[in-house]
Amino acid sequence: MEERTVLVIGKTGNGKSTICNVISGSNDFQEGEFGVSQTKDHLKKEYIVDGVKYIIVDTIGIGDTKLSLQQVLYKIADACYSVKEGLNQVIFVTTGKFSEEEQMSYDLLINVIFSLEIVKYTTIVRTRFGKFRDPHACQNDINLISSENQGLAQIIKGCNKVLHINNINQDDDVDISIKSRNDSRIRLLTHLYGCKSFYKPKELDQLNARIAGHMTDVQKAKAKLVELNKVLSETSKTNQELYKNILNDKKQYEKSLLDLSKSNQEKEENISKIAELTRAMEEKERTNQALLSKLESEKKAYISSIEDAKLKVSQATQGVLKEKSPGVWEYLSGVKKKCSIQ
Repeated sequence: MEERTVLVIGKTGNGKSTICNVISGSNDFQEGEFGVSQTKDHLKKEYIVDGVKYIIVDTIGIGDTKLSLQQVLYKIADACYSVKEGLNQVIFVTTGKFSEEEQMSYDLLINVIFSLEIVKYTTIVRTRFGKFRDPHACQNDINLISSENQGLAQIIKGCNKVLHINNINQDDDVDISIKSRNDSRIRLLTHLYGCKSFYKPKELDQLNARIAGHMTDVQKAKAKLVELNKVLSETSKTNQELYKNILNDKKQYEKSLLDLSKSNQEKEENISKIAELTRAMEEKERTNQALLSKLESEKKAYISSIEDAKLKVSQATQGVLKEKSPGVWEYLSGVKKKCSIQ
């Protein structure tokens, strides 16, 4: 089966997640309103459309003010690791206004994650363009963007293609909105189907080589945590059933004590059974608490190991950024410093 691996980048709130939903025909990627980012982790999903597997990776916006610098660094590395085998296309989402964050996103792409050659594997997707079906209007928009934004003009000049779509439901008529989105999807899928060339530069291997061990540690600890949570859930469920059965037996013996037809000997035996069951319940409670306490302790240890590994990934990514793209590093650390002051 043919595959297309697509990495979606752009400014926070520009509609990256919406683009992912448009391509996949799903609602798996959480869309924000009024330019508010909803993507707090990169999300990688696979879809089969007309016999082609599309692997879509939605990334965070590097200027997301709700994330700490360490979180942003880790999530950049995480997204890189998710396309460690290479990709077919980068979708650079823009509304036509080339902000500092968009410039930094692209600098990150060409200087740190990939190389300058990635421009050839980049599709610029101009969002929120109501006249996307009009070729003349689209060309006029490209000319206007190029004249106003020198940075974007350079990318447009060397990129694979510029696609105009209307991915935001702005129309009052729901039917028109759905048609607009469906037409945009056809445009995107038709274009991506033709993106058969695969790109895997040495720069991607270099970054992943620095973080691979730590990312493996994160994945192993996460898998252990999932397994441990399952054990905790099953143990708790089993304990509840056992406790319920003992309690029911105890109630039956207590009820039999009220039976006047029972002999004193039978009553004494029932009292003995009740005492025995009470001790069993207390012992079971102590054993359960000890087991659950041990499992919770192990859970905390795995969570701690995940955070430690993530920190090492962030530190490695920071080193690569400082080395290869000081401008991006200064931008990131400056944005986060302003956020902490505010």
